[in-house]
Amino acid sequence: MNKVTYFDVEYANSKNKSICQVGIMCEDFNTGEPFYPELNIYINPEDGFDNNCIRIHGITEDKVRDEDNFPTVWKTIEKYFTNAVVVGHNVASADLDALIKMLKRYNLDIPEIYYICTYEIAKQYIPNYCIKNYSMSALCEYFDIDIDTEHDAFDDACACSDLFKAMVDEYEIDVDACTKKYEYHSTKEFTDYISDPLLRKSISEFYGVIRGFSIDNIINAEETDYIKKWKQENAKFSAHQEIREIINTIDEILYDGKITLDETVKLQSVVKSYLDIVSTSEVTLATQILDGILKGITLDKEISTEECKNLRQWLYDNIYLSDHFPFNKTIEMVDSVLEDSIITREESEYITSVIRDMLNPVDALKEQINFVDGKSVCLSGNFAYGQKSAVEKYIEEHGGTIDSSLKKTTDILMIGDYECQSYSNGKYGTKVKKALEYNEKGCNIKIIKEADFFSTIK
Repeated sequence: MNKVTYFDVEYANSKNKSICQVGIMCEDFNTGEPFYPELNIYINPEDGFDNNCIRIHGITEDKVRDEDNFPTVWKTIEKYFTNAVVVGHNVASADLDALIKMLKRYNLDIPEIYYICTYEIAKQYIPNYCIKNYSMSALCEYFDIDIDTEHDAFDDACACSDLFKAMVDEYEIDVDACTKKYEYHSTKEFTDYISDPLLRKSISEFYGVIRGFSIDNIINAEETDYIKKWKQENAKFSAHQEIREIINTIDEILYDGKITLDETVKLQSVVKSYLDIVSTSEVTLATQILDGILKGITLDKEISTEECKNLRQWLYDNIYLSDHFPFNKTIEMVDSVLEDSIITREESEYITSVIRDMLNPVDALKEQINFVDGKSVCLSGNFAYGQKSAVEKYIEEHGGTIDSSLKKTTDILMIGDYECQSYSNGKYGTKVKKALEYNEKGCNIKIIKEADFFSTIK
C-alpha cells in the first residue's frame, strides 16, 4: 500500500445518501507526502434534506444551493480514488455506499475501489471493556486525538487519518492484510430515483402542466419554452429508462422547433406511462396533477372560456378529490365564473390571481403574528433559527405550547424558512394542505412564516 485516501462524507438524507459535503486528503502512507491538495467541498445534492441529517451535521439546503453538483465535483476528486486505498470509519456501509449511489444516480463510471475500515480494525484489536463504544469520537478520545468539529466531513477525514496511524503504530497492524476490495450492490434500502418522491412530484406536475397547455387546444411559444426548460432541468435523470423515454419524446416533438396539439397528447401518454409504474397515493398524485394543470393554464396569463370549461370537466371527473385542497376552492370558483358560460377579461384576471394564490398558499395566506403566549403552535419544514427543538424551546419559553401534529384546535402553523423539497405539493406540504382544508370547514388556523414571526419579535 502506498497511495492512501482518507475520506468522509455528509449526506442530505438517509434514504438516497445524496452527498452534501466531502472531506478528502490523499498522501503517501510511507512518507506522509501529499499526492493532491486536501479538499473540503460542499455539494448541491439536488435532492431533499431530512431533519435527522440536518440535526447531525447542520448543513441545510440553503447553505449548498449555489454549490456545484456531484458530477462537477467528481471531475476533481476522481483521481483521489485511482490506484489508492480508501480509509474511513465505517467507510463501506456509509461513505463508499453514498459515493457509489451518487455515481449510479448520475450514470458515471464506477472505479475499482479498495478500502480499509478503522471501525473494523478497532473491533478486532480493542476489547469492548476498554472503550464505551467504537464510534470515531470514542476512539479518538481513547487515543487522545482531537476532532475539531464532529460530523464535519473534512474534520472527520483528518481525525480518521490520525486514528488510523495511531492504531497501526499501537498494534503493529499489517495494513495490506486489512485492505479489502469494495463490492457494491443495490440494496433494498436504496430507492432509485425512478421512484424518488421528488422526481415523481416533478413528473406528476409536468403531466398536469402539459394537460393544462392542451386544455385550450392551442400550444403557444411560452408553453413550448416551458417544455424545453423542463427537459434541460431533468436531463440528468436520463440514466433511467422511463425518464429517458420522456426526454427522447420531447426531443422528437421539438425537432422542428414547435409543438402541435397531437404531439402534446403523445407526450402526455409517455409521461402517463411513467406515472402508471410508480407507487403513490391516488389523492397525492391527482392533487399534484391538478396543481400542474392550474400552473399550465395560467402560464400565458390569459384564461379562455374553453380552458375553464375543460378544467371544470376534469374537476368533475375527479370529484373524489372533494375536501382535498385546492379542489373545493377551484371548483367553486370555476362554477361561479361559468354561470353565464363566458369568461370576461376581468374574470380571467380574477381566476389567474386566485390560482396563483392557491399554488403559493403560504405566501398568500401568511399572518403577521408577534406573540405565541397561550397559543398552540405546530411547526413545519426546516428552520433558519436552528433545529426544531430550539424553535420549540423558544415558543414554550414565551408561553406557547407545541402540537407535534396539526389539529383542528391548533392556533398557529409556523413554516420554516428552509423550504422542504419533499413537500408533496411543490411549495407547501401536507400540514399546510391540512390547515387549509380545516379552515374551509370553519377552523381558524393562522399560517405564519418563520422570518415574519422573528422579524416582528425583534
